[in-house]
Amino acid sequence: MIGAASYAPRTARTFRKRTAAVVQPKALQEILFPSDLSAASDRAFGHARLLAEQFDARLVLYHAVQVDSVEDLGDPPQPTRELWRRVELAAHEQLSHRSAHAACASEVRIERTRLASKSLVAFVQSQRPDLTVMATHGRGGLAHFVLGSITERVLREARTPLLCVRAPEHGMALPYRRILVPTDLSPASRTAFPLAALLARAFGAEVVALHAVDFVAKGTSGLASIMESQVPSEEALVRFLQPDFAGVRVLPRVQLGTAGDAITRTAREERADVIVMSTRGHDSLADRVFGSQTERVVRTASCPVLVA
Repeated sequence: MIGAASYAPRTARTFRKRTAAVVQPKALQEILFPSDLSAASDRAFGHARLLAEQFDARLVLYHAVQVDSVEDLGDPPQPTRELWRRVELAAHEQLSHRSAHAACASEVRIERTRLASKSLVAFVQSQRPDLTVMATHGRGGLAHFVLGSITERVLREARTPLLCVRAPEHGMALPYRRILVPTDLSPASRTAFPLAALLARAFGAEVVALHAVDFVAKGTSGLASIMESQVPSEEALVRFLQPDFAGVRVLPRVQLGTAGDAITRTAREERADVIVMSTRGHDSLADRVFGSQTERVVRTASCPVLVA
């Protein structure tokens, strides 16, 4: 616990802990876990801790204390100053307790701010973590981490991979054993492949590769013609993934329908532990960051979604 003498209300403060860890490839060197101290955040922390331990990465636990006025950021009256000091210390204790048994290097960052979302974006931009892990629902000052403006800003402005965590419908699934990787067979959709392959190799997981074909055809003859010309074979899908997933077991799936529906349906049917997908592509993957298909998948998926 820090003492009053080291209290610095306008600056994020760092608390470090070093513990022994098994040496792993340094592919992920820093993982950021923003928390609003809710039960949903606790669920996401299990994923952040698992990944940090697996890759011997530094785990940064971040919490923004959102104050009521600009004056509270400067030199407020003593009673108010003491109140915020106690709030910050309580947050530090909670996050330190969460990371106490993690077998990796860890930090706790506590920041006092007027707008938690803006502070988090700025922190991600300056820190550039290899992965940010957040719950899909929160409360209080950081309530809109996912499915709101804060996630869209992180993806657009920080351009770092984001793991959106919700409890799988088939129960908590750690470590990952089955990873769903959607692709529209475009070069842009490959951006998620290295991270998906990294997780698959690290956890000995199998990959379910999914390609969705979205079209409207009139009559059975038109349908047959379109299927012959537009629907790739499962063998072609495997060949597309092969450069990145050599040595990984890949299960190809070709589905008809919109990408969002196909991804969420396949995730349920295959009991996927996590979906790893790109934010950019064409047709089946929306052409803008956190576009309609990607947003829909995060909103409706039956498991965590890693947007790379």
